[in-house]
Amino acid sequence: MKRIMIFMGLALSLICATSCQKFLTVVPDDNLTFDNYYTSDASVNAATRTLYTMFVWQDFGTSFQWMAGDELAGDLFYTYDQEGQFYYMTFNNGNKFLTQGWNGLYRVISYCNNILNDMPEAARTNGVSEGAITRALAEARCIRGIAHFLLTEYWRDVPVITNNNINNNEVYRYKQSSVYEFIRRDLVFAMENLSATTWEAGRCTQWTAKGMLAKLHLTMASHLNDANSAANFTAAKNYAEDVIKNSGLSLYSNLSDMFYPSGNNNVESLFAMQCTNDGYGYGNLHSAHLTRNALLNNGAAYGAGKGPTLSLQEAFEDGDLRRPLTFMRNGDHYNNLGGGGYTYVNYSEDKSTEMPNEMLAHVRKYLVGTNEDCGGKAGSNQDAGNNLYILRLTDVYLCYVEACIGAGVSTTDALAVDVFNQVRLRANLNTVSEITYPALIKERRCEFAFEGNNFFDIKRMSYRNMQDALTYINGMHRERQYITNGNSSIKLEDYNAADMYHGGFNPVLPDTITQETGTPFYYNENAMQINFVENSLTLPIPASTVTKTPNIMQEAKDYEF
Repeated sequence: MKRIMIFMGLALSLICATSCQKFLTVVPDDNLTFDNYYTSDASVNAATRTLYTMFVWQDFGTSFQWMAGDELAGDLFYTYDQEGQFYYMTFNNGNKFLTQGWNGLYRVISYCNNILNDMPEAARTNGVSEGAITRALAEARCIRGIAHFLLTEYWRDVPVITNNNINNNEVYRYKQSSVYEFIRRDLVFAMENLSATTWEAGRCTQWTAKGMLAKLHLTMASHLNDANSAANFTAAKNYAEDVIKNSGLSLYSNLSDMFYPSGNNNVESLFAMQCTNDGYGYGNLHSAHLTRNALLNNGAAYGAGKGPTLSLQEAFEDGDLRRPLTFMRNGDHYNNLGGGGYTYVNYSEDKSTEMPNEMLAHVRKYLVGTNEDCGGKAGSNQDAGNNLYILRLTDVYLCYVEACIGAGVSTTDALAVDVFNQVRLRANLNTVSEITYPALIKERRCEFAFEGNNFFDIKRMSYRNMQDALTYINGMHRERQYITNGNSSIKLEDYNAADMYHGGFNPVLPDTITQETGTPFYYNENAMQINFVENSLTLPIPASTVTKTPNIMQEAKDYEF
């Protein structure tokens, strides 16, 4: 199956090659037509299988997902070069990762469009069954809807692309309300034509479509000034309730391996980028990009300077099982890292192999360790075999809660309280009888940290009330950071002691703390202040796109359905 996925991916990539004359694709060569591929149900299935692969999603999933989804959200600290610009919100439309994310999502759409536009006629000519054709169309529209949803939440008014051979001067932006309606239609078609159970692990089902419809309507409803806001809250609630009550799905019980290859396509996974250890571009690069050093995995490591912001660390309650599974802090021990065992300390004994970063913590989620730790699927070229989630059942649960809160401030809805408490009980936290909006946002932040999801919560908050969103994100004070005391008299055991911080771990800025106090770590009071404004929450169209599509910066218009 892996060889088929790789072959189909390479073949379709030739057909989907970028052209300077076309927004997405070139016309395929005569000897590379879909008539040669869609000769059986199996070939159609193989083509749609590529839509889930990291090969197709790589430009989005490699870096942009965590830069825009986690750095911008104030969860991930990183300050280096163009990657760090997402943390400081200092990038412009020339940032290469911004461009990569934009192009990556339209790459996904181009693959979907190739199936939607070229597959049916070729497949019918070759005698492929109508069932296989309809299912393929539904999968492609479901995934195209998801890609457009990500685009409009990051960039607001964006092109809606249904024809890969569209000329660059025909590319326009459409109003976000039109993009929402386009997404809704794609997802409804998928819902009506996909089965309730998947015939192959990792494929979209009607529950994927309904879960995304719940999230879409919740997002639309969050525009409280819209006349259809109340109706959209109701629609979001109904779709989410359907998934909760009728899908037969439940929360995955084993948090410790949810982000390992052994947790791939578990009962909670509704849509995920399918990752395999078949070489660079086919696997999960997060394990390399976010890991502290090569001691923890099977090769490259670029995460020494990355860590959970102090604000994110503050958000976790004492005893939350998700905390050590989300990020590592001094003294944490893991049986499934480092080749069978790893204890996190600020400094290694040589005081150079491992060193602290400004957050005095490093990312844990999505790291899979060595082959010994993850069933031989660590990969050898930044290609770990653990999937990257885009939609989990937990998200649908909490979308239901948010829909019940609606434009208000809290809910005591029985089902909302039940599913909210299921999430908390899995994390070993106490239950509640009423859920406030701030409590929900905090719960979502802890649940989805480092999954590229939390920026969308901030966007929905901004639709409700922009000032509330800005107060929330600026209230994180993401400029807060620790620096190391250079006092040579401080011993290694002091740096790695349980109370090495000023007064124990205390991310709240103390009144007075200086290098002379003797504490191993103290606050950098000279860190550059970070302040978000309204425009910060909508990304700029990449400069290269503006250059090659002359009409894209015209005023956004309504899409003609």
